[in-house]
Amino acid sequence: MRRAAILLVSAALVACGGAPKPPQSAPSSPPTPPAAVDRSGLPTPAAAPDWQPPAVSTWTMPNGITVWYLKQDQAPLLSLRLVLPRGAATDPRGKAGLTALTADLLDEGAAGKSALELNEAFQRLATDYGVSPATDGVIVALDLLADTLQPSLALLADVLLRPDFPAEEFERRKTQHLARALASEADPGGTATVVLRRVLFGFGYGSRPAGGVRSTLSALTLADVKAQYAAVFKPKGATLVAVGAVQPHVLKGALDEALGGWEGAPSATPRVVHKSLPAPGVYIADFPGSTQSSVTVARIVPGVDAADDHFAAEVFNRALGGAFTSRLNLNLREDKGYTYGARAGFNRWRQAGFYGLSASVKADTTKASIDEMLGELKRVSGEKPITAQERDEAVGGMLLGFPGRFERMASVAGQLAALALDGRDPDWYRQWPEKVKATSAEDAQAAANRYTQPVERFVIIVAGDRAALEPSLKTLGLPIVPYDAQGNPIDAKAPPAKKKAPAKKKAAK
Repeated sequence: MRRAAILLVSAALVACGGAPKPPQSAPSSPPTPPAAVDRSGLPTPAAAPDWQPPAVSTWTMPNGITVWYLKQDQAPLLSLRLVLPRGAATDPRGKAGLTALTADLLDEGAAGKSALELNEAFQRLATDYGVSPATDGVIVALDLLADTLQPSLALLADVLLRPDFPAEEFERRKTQHLARALASEADPGGTATVVLRRVLFGFGYGSRPAGGVRSTLSALTLADVKAQYAAVFKPKGATLVAVGAVQPHVLKGALDEALGGWEGAPSATPRVVHKSLPAPGVYIADFPGSTQSSVTVARIVPGVDAADDHFAAEVFNRALGGAFTSRLNLNLREDKGYTYGARAGFNRWRQAGFYGLSASVKADTTKASIDEMLGELKRVSGEKPITAQERDEAVGGMLLGFPGRFERMASVAGQLAALALDGRDPDWYRQWPEKVKATSAEDAQAAANRYTQPVERFVIIVAGDRAALEPSLKTLGLPIVPYDAQGNPIDAKAPPAKKKAPAKKKAAK
């Protein structure tokens, strides 16, 4: 029956002239060939976006914590950064690393919970806790799910307000800090930084890294830790940055409940800035047998509180040594082949800072690398000033890279925390693009002149094989001053260490 029905339908279609044909589309025009690509030169970057970060809301809690709030609800997450206004600059002389060790011990037992119990409690909430000591402050970080705000803040309150400082945890963490400091002494780059800070700043503000060195860490006691906690970890003057998916009234209520009972102002004061300029010289840390040298040429510059040419200085630096295509990197890496990369930059704290050029170079090019670094400093303030093209490339590069610093909530919170650490306003980044655009080549050149003249203000730091390098370094005509890996000067008359000869193998019997 089914086959008969099909045959009848087919016969009917044939009688009517056959099955209907599908409609025919109009003939299409041939595709447009792609535009010719000019491959005669390097591609040019896109135009800088006209973008600025959103505005930050602020309020102050009764205990003196200023809250910076920015709602971002693209994901149910929240990033908190508590910036305390006292840091490693308050470490007493001879006890560098005290604030860092104190901060590290906060979550090693608090409110009767052990270190493991606190860690498990944070893990159950999927909350990441961390703490970072800096010269001018301490940053405590929480990255969490927005709906775990209250229990996460309750744990943070235990850590901040009720640390137990168990003696056994103090000994364990101190030993680990000492081991880390010892390991860093095998790194020429890290050692060069330790020596640099000591040479530039003596025993004053900024003279030691936040983590300290072995000799200063060895002197720390549990009583020191408890006294530093009482002097540093107070709420007045602190800034709490909150970025994420939380309503302001919810955040206010949670903060008041968790941290509202925390009171007091920090009593610790930063060390006084060392006033004397360092004597010109080559300051060398000995790494016998090293095939590379870590070289830094640096000078003291004003800190954040005193610097009034931030944008001009950054534009000038990007042209000289702040980008891959900068003069310094193209010279030492691309032209000479002395290094995989050379860089320059400002390192500013609140009260002081330094500007330096640095690179890890092949040992036999150490003296030549120093000559080129000094030469670049002389040329940029002399025969080869900043050009309009260099200014445009620097400004364009800074503007193109700016939005990338705010891609994630944690990144946004980190950027704002850095502002709080430097004592800047929360809307500082909103002004940033226009101030970069307004920086002229003349502004950049004025900064170049300010920070590179006279070249005699720069000290030279070398971490490398002293015995192999000293003959060539003497031709610089500067005193050669040996330092140890902990940043302490040593007897200049002592002969450099010799490379140990490999032990001879005993003949098999």
